[in-house]
Amino acid sequence: MVQSKKDLFGAVFAEFLATALFIWIGCGAAISSNTWHSGNTNPEVGSVVGIALAFGFGISVLAYGIGHVSGGHINPAVTFSFLIRGEMSFASAIMYMLAQFFGAFIGALFLYASVVGLTTGCEGNTADQIDDGANVRLCSASCTLDENDVFGDCGAPFGLGANTVSGAIGQGSAFIAELIGTFVLVFTVLMAAVHKSNGSGPNAAPIAIGWSVMLAHLVLVPLTGCGINPARTFGPAIVALISGTNTFIRGAWVYYTAPFAGSLCATLSYEIIFKNVPTVEDDDEAV
Repeated sequence: MVQSKKDLFGAVFAEFLATALFIWIGCGAAISSNTWHSGNTNPEVGSVVGIALAFGFGISVLAYGIGHVSGGHINPAVTFSFLIRGEMSFASAIMYMLAQFFGAFIGALFLYASVVGLTTGCEGNTADQIDDGANVRLCSASCTLDENDVFGDCGAPFGLGANTVSGAIGQGSAFIAELIGTFVLVFTVLMAAVHKSNGSGPNAAPIAIGWSVMLAHLVLVPLTGCGINPARTFGPAIVALISGTNTFIRGAWVYYTAPFAGSLCATLSYEIIFKNVPTVEDDDEAV
């Protein structure tokens, strides 16, 4: 619990900074992986695994870095869980969430500044003139195409990894998938970092949390791009829009509702079923 205004400022700034870095790391890996991965337009195994590892290890490293300062939420859905459990005041939770959304925006800005030059060779050329599968894929995903099949104005490369629901699934299915992915994350946070008798100890919690994020990405990247974090969806989408990218996000509502629904389900499961259930260690002591 944050005890003073100074503590709250430090915690809020930590959430801002960690979320910004999380976007730069995770979405940056998505751009890098797709940029140099030639082939069809669908995510391939190597690309999905690399993206999942970056998001998973990224959240683990950052949670270790700021966990002792702010709790290492780095996600409005996680903050929402602490709010409804009564661990945070409403005002503190709102400040955390605002910091996370703003951090995601700033992280996406820095990511855009890091990769904007990737589309330099696209404008004014056709796919045949570019003559490189990976770069054609980059240009097709990032630039307009005129009636002569010439690439025109280019926005953020690959839309900065902005989430969108795949045309292969319905938006209802995407909602369920994002809900379950967020459930896995928040449930892991509660059981590994919050539960009084977690088996591995709180110092190991960021590892488990990072793995939960990685696993969610392995499943969801081809389906929804894997949101499970409204701030992660928000930052890249806004910066891509500002850059001139056509950022129509199919099923945008999913990314701002399913994570909170998944967080609510995970929190209720923890509070009602698991919070006071005796652990294996408790049973051993009773023998």
